[in-house]
Amino acid sequence: METDLRALSVTDVSAHGWIALAAWVAVMVLVAALVYAWRAYQRARAHAEELMQPNVSMFMEPAAHDWHLVELVVRNFGQTPAYGIRFEWAHPPTVGKYENVYEDRYVDIVPLNLPAEIPYLAPSQEFRIVWDSALDRRELGETIASRFDGAVTYSDQPTTKGSKRAGRQFRSAAVLDWATLHPVERLELLTTHDLARQEKQKLELLRNLLTYYHYAASESREEVLRSEINRVRTAADKMRERLTTAQVKKPAAEPAPPRETPRDIPREVAREVPPPPREVPFNAPLRQVPFDTGPVEKPFIAPPREAKFSGPVPKDVVQDNGADYDDDEAHTQVINGRPRHRRDLG
Repeated sequence: METDLRALSVTDVSAHGWIALAAWVAVMVLVAALVYAWRAYQRARAHAEELMQPNVSMFMEPAAHDWHLVELVVRNFGQTPAYGIRFEWAHPPTVGKYENVYEDRYVDIVPLNLPAEIPYLAPSQEFRIVWDSALDRRELGETIASRFDGAVTYSDQPTTKGSKRAGRQFRSAAVLDWATLHPVERLELLTTHDLARQEKQKLELLRNLLTYYHYAASESREEVLRSEINRVRTAADKMRERLTTAQVKKPAAEPAPPRETPRDIPREVAREVPPPPREVPFNAPLRQVPFDTGPVEKPFIAPPREAKFSGPVPKDVVQDNGADYDDDEAHTQVINGRPRHRRDLG
């Protein structure tokens, strides 16, 4: 029997056997296709439900009308309404109570006034509240927290009378951090229109001051004039104190480094000094100059010494003053490229 089974081959299978085998393979492929289609349908349905569900997010951003005011925003980015939005905080966000400022400029730190529940947010609808000013918060420094962890919970169906909550519940976590915002320091760019507006305001201030002086000078009572003088002086002192405080808070500008000057030349004299003329002795040897370099220098030949006459001198001859001189004290200098001879007369 074992010998007969080993002897069977593919060619020995009948046509009915092949048909049965093909049917089983087709059934297996059909089952695999059905399972794959069912899973694809489940994924598409879950994706469609996710797109159709509300998506509420909480974040912070600068106000559109004033950059230093930061607002807390709760917005529904989904395509269906959100119901019963509530806040959850590890530590509630805080703000300074600036309306109650003490004499030493300290303020109380209180929690931000948020509603207990937002009943309804339509798609693309938002809830917005002014949180704090970045300028005021910078002055508080580390006395006020800057990072707050929280979340918003909401549902896709309104609350009914029979149950506290209806529909599916959702929760979106959020981290509100003041350090992620842009720096408070800003550069103010003034255009020609801004400068013209400032000059107009200055002229208006001058006009009001002159008008005030006109009416105040018409008063003849001494006590009234004294009170007006004191009031103007007090206003001027307050303005001066405010400007002085603002200048002290500004960082001092670094002094510019001194310019580098040559070490051999004093700082007061920064230009080239021409060299002094070169002195050439009277009996110096001649210097040989090549023919191609320029004109050849000719040696200086002293004129012959004049002889003294004992007889009468003609009128057309210039008389000498009779001063004695010594040829040994003669000097020769090179002036403008040509030798000149000078003798010291006694």
